[in-house]
Amino acid sequence: MSGHQNTAEEAPASSLSRYILHPLVWLGGAVSTATIIALFVVTIYAIVMRYLLGSPSLWTDEVTGWALVALVMLGTAEAYRRGDHIAVDLLSSKATGFWKTLINYVSDLAVLFFGTVLGISTWEAISFAKGFGSYTNGNVEMQTWILQIPLLIGSFLLGLTAITRIAERALGLRE
Repeated sequence: MSGHQNTAEEAPASSLSRYILHPLVWLGGAVSTATIIALFVVTIYAIVMRYLLGSPSLWTDEVTGWALVALVMLGTAEAYRRGDHIAVDLLSSKATGFWKTLINYVSDLAVLFFGTVLGISTWEAISFAKGFGSYTNGNVEMQTWILQIPLLIGSFLLGLTAITRIAERALGLRE
């Protein structure tokens, strides 16, 4: 990450960004990266077991699916903070002044809305799963609420990043 060039979108503009948000979101991105490496190892293991040893593992597909959700949700806020997220720049690339500022606010508010809705929905799903005692079905049996925790953490980090960006824009600390 040290070779990455800072852009205006990602520039940590305040103490909140620099000392609180950045380390939390970076940690989510680091866990996401470690999960990618772990998924690679699991995939190689599954290939070796199935095609070289003729003994396919029953758990690798399920674990891979769960890990993909975790890595996306834990890495989303870091990508958003760095400006590496997917963006439709049809309007924003041509906008200037007031219109660019408005588009940036609307964009950050949309991310905040999404993170909030996802967080509330996930919290309700976790509460229900814990109360009901829900377990996964398939080859690996696990309480479902455990698998939903990365969704909750990711939505919290995404919302926190959006709030910080909105506050920095309002205070004139971010373009």
